Amino acid sequence: MHLFHRLFTMLVLLSAFICTDLFAVHTYTSEPAADFTATGLVSNKTGALVGTLFLDPSLPVSKITIAPTMSSASVQMYYVNQNQLHVSTLSGSLYVTYFKTDGTQVGSNLTTQSSLTFNSLDATRPVSFYILVNSSDYTTFLTTVRTFFLFGQSANRFVSMGCASAFTLLSPSNMTYPVLSNQGESTLPTPFVGGGLTGPAGDRTMFIGEPGVSSFWYNYNIADEPVYNISFANSDVYIQDIGYATLSPIPLTNLNLQVENYQNTYLGQSRVNVRFYQAGYPTFRFLHTANPACQLPYTLWVNQTEVPYNMPFSPWPAPMAAINVAQISLMVRQQDLDAALEGEYTTTITVEVISGI
Repeated sequence: MHLFHRLFTMLVLLSAFICTDLFAVHTYTSEPAADFTATGLVSNKTGALVGTLFLDPSLPVSKITIAPTMSSASVQMYYVNQNQLHVSTLSGSLYVTYFKTDGTQVGSNLTTQSSLTFNSLDATRPVSFYILVNSSDYTTFLTTVRTFFLFGQSANRFVSMGCASAFTLLSPSNMTYPVLSNQGESTLPTPFVGGGLTGPAGDRTMFIGEPGVSSFWYNYNIADEPVYNISFANSDVYIQDIGYATLSPIPLTNLNLQVENYQNTYLGQSRVNVRFYQAGYPTFRFLHTANPACQLPYTLWVNQTEVPYNMPFSPWPAPMAAINVAQISLMVRQQDLDAALEGEYTTTITVEVISGI
């Protein structure tokens, strides 16, 4: 086995989603909050823009498939009353807008459809997705949950909107395209709302930013959007003997997540997901400082669970607390270590909050 002088691990925090297009890729950007002020798209319906798809013109798109359809997925409205989470289910539809090559904008209202075929799609302009519900049903829901008490403040706290529907992009030959979103890059179906696991105020839900529909008259008590402070306990970590990491994961540092306005948000049984990645690389690896082409693969761990690369992961069990800590560890395979070139190695790990409330 080659001897290692030292291994240096730099842990870097990025709190915002950054997308660098090194290769041709389609990108989906979900909205941070649901603003129910989208009226006029369909008669007697109101809703919110939930995401925008930015296409790469070099990858011709023919259609999207939708599963589950809106007829079976429905729309969930989550609210809290006396610290108990409640949900009301509304029927909804998915409204899609895109531009044709002649410059006209097309809108399609999808309820039971499992796919949408684009007609003369202008791939240089974005595709927008809205979740719509019947205006009368939505108004009834708002009226039901307002329950006034002293000084006209609502006893309920509106938390989030949820929807399980997801889409897949297909080429003219029905090849599945990967989509880059704040959940990472994957050929798996991309949720219209958030991504990953379902659950109240979780990944396939969206924070409520503005109720809309004459909300001025209802005095709604809306849960604040959470303010996160995420950091590694140590930004620079030195590993004296990497050989121990072949036997079991060796501790690197703690990942700390603090919810600055915890008392004004609802966390309950929901989870906060993060994603770990190494910018510019498809997996984690140490880079030889003198010759970066020489690399040593490794895996990250939280307790006894391996962290999935560049995908949603929740290091903290529900229920969340105002301050949450997870120990991050590292492991290498003996055969990779045996094959590694002697010398100094470095690596950079990036983590970011991608969902949760």
